[in-house]
Amino acid sequence: MFIFTIFIVSTLIGIFLIQQFLMPVLTRTVMGDAPTAMLWLLNRAYLRLVHHVQAFGVNIIPKTVHPGKLIVVCKHQSPIDPLLVQSQCRFKIRWLMAKEFMVPSLDFIWKHSQVIPVARDGHDSAALRIALRCLRNNEVIGIFPEGGIHSPRNAIHPFVDGIGAMVAISKAKVLLVSVDGTPQNDEMMQAAFESSHSKVTFIDLIEFPENATKNEITDALRARLTEATGWSLVN
Repeated sequence: MFIFTIFIVSTLIGIFLIQQFLMPVLTRTVMGDAPTAMLWLLNRAYLRLVHHVQAFGVNIIPKTVHPGKLIVVCKHQSPIDPLLVQSQCRFKIRWLMAKEFMVPSLDFIWKHSQVIPVARDGHDSAALRIALRCLRNNEVIGIFPEGGIHSPRNAIHPFVDGIGAMVAISKAKVLLVSVDGTPQNDEMMQAAFESSHSKVTFIDLIEFPENATKNEITDALRARLTEATGWSLVN
C-alpha cells in the first residue's frame, strides 16, 4: 500500500509539474497551444521512426511561433506531406486539404490543426475566403497548388486557380517547399504506415512585389520549383 501511495503521489506531482512548467515553455516555443504542441512532438517522433525524414534548407524557415501572414506552398507527392512540412516548422500551418483525405478516425488532429477542408470540384470559394481571412489575421496557410497528387509525381503540373490570387491579394510571403521519397500510396492511412525515406526541402522564402499579378506569381512559383527540383514542367 505504501509503495502504491508513493506511485500515485509521484504521478500527480509529475502531471502538475508538466502542466505548470513544461507545457507553458513548450507552447511559447512551438505551435502556440498545448494540445497542438504535443501533437507536433508526437509527429516528429512518428516521422523519424516510420519515414526516416530528412530536412534541407531549414535555415530559411521563420523561427518564431507567430511569423505573421505566410503562405506555405508545397509540391504535392503524398497524403503525409502536411506532416512532413509541419514537423520542421514551429508555427501552426492551417492546411487547405481535400475533404476525402480527412478520414474521421483522425478528427482530433484535423480539429487541433485547424485544417481548412476543400472540395476538389473547382467551385469551393468558401475555402479561399477562409484562407484569406486567416491571412488577414496574420495566420499561416498551407496549400498544394497542383490541387492533388498527379502522375508522373516527379513533374511540376499546372497550378489550380487561386494560389496566385491568394498571394496577390494578401501580400503574404511565400515559403516554397518540395518533398520527395514519400510513400507511393495515395490513401491516407496506408501511406501513413508505409515505411519510407522521405525528404522535405525548403527552397525559398519569397516576397513578391506589390504590383505582381496573380499570373506572374503563379508562373514564378512554378519556374522556381522546376529550377530547384530539376523536374519537368507539364502544361
